[in-house]
Amino acid sequence: MATLMRIPGVLWKIGIAWAGIWTAMGIFNISYPRVLNWLSVFCLFVFLDVNFWLGMRQIFGNLFLNMTHGSNLPSEASYDCKVDYILPFEGKWTVFNGGLGKEFSHSWDVIPQRYAYDFIIMDQEGKSYSGDNKRLESYYCYGKNIIAPADGTVVQVSNKHKDSRVSGTKVYCDTWDLRGNFIVIEHAEKEFSFIAHLLPGSITVRKGDKVKQGEVIAKCGNSGNTSEPHIHFQLQSGKSFFSSVGLPISFVHIQAQKKANYHLADPRNRQKAAQEARGRGRVYIGRGLEVENR
Repeated sequence: MATLMRIPGVLWKIGIAWAGIWTAMGIFNISYPRVLNWLSVFCLFVFLDVNFWLGMRQIFGNLFLNMTHGSNLPSEASYDCKVDYILPFEGKWTVFNGGLGKEFSHSWDVIPQRYAYDFIIMDQEGKSYSGDNKRLESYYCYGKNIIAPADGTVVQVSNKHKDSRVSGTKVYCDTWDLRGNFIVIEHAEKEFSFIAHLLPGSITVRKGDKVKQGEVIAKCGNSGNTSEPHIHFQLQSGKSFFSSVGLPISFVHIQAQKKANYHLADPRNRQKAAQEARGRGRVYIGRGLEVENR
């Protein structure tokens, strides 16, 4: 699989080209040996980039959630977290994607990621790195500790993917799973946290382990589908990244403020302050805020 992923663009083109030829022969009723049917299936399932199929899994998961939930999806008005969550890292980080409502959402139409967050570390000049932006080690958040956001049980771990390249502009995925290395923790009934893009070999927990809030469980990396080191964090209704409903997450015991010079990195509208949530001391955060645990 790793060998295939070294030339995904070429394989993708081969797969699409043959699929097109196969379709055209069917449309124009051109006869061909039956063995070509098997070749066509092989092209579709092997020659196409594996992340294409993960993307299809995400699309079908989204359709399933739309059919089963319709307009009754969780929102900040209808859903309260069952446990208290802190931020899944140490020190000050910046919310680069995520927040309440369609404007600030990480991916509003992708139901599992509707309330997801992307976190980076940003300096006072609005940069997430110092020096050469083509070196992973130049990014402030790379290798930083990632912690459990609440007590729970680890239900899924992936710790076998290498870091993707970084160029400062492009998105790369140098492994077969767009999530890269990740951890899923069950905190309560139908309430799971998901943390992705972790540093290869840095995960310190295994499936079945009990974790305590604030316990170091991994380090930030650049594995999976990513443009630069960061962590992807979301709360979801089940173990599956592809077919669980995304849940709005409120945090406790945190500080949040507008990130100075955020606009130099991102021209999009940003959230001006944390929003109060139901429950003592709980708040919602959003894009453009610098946040930390107290």
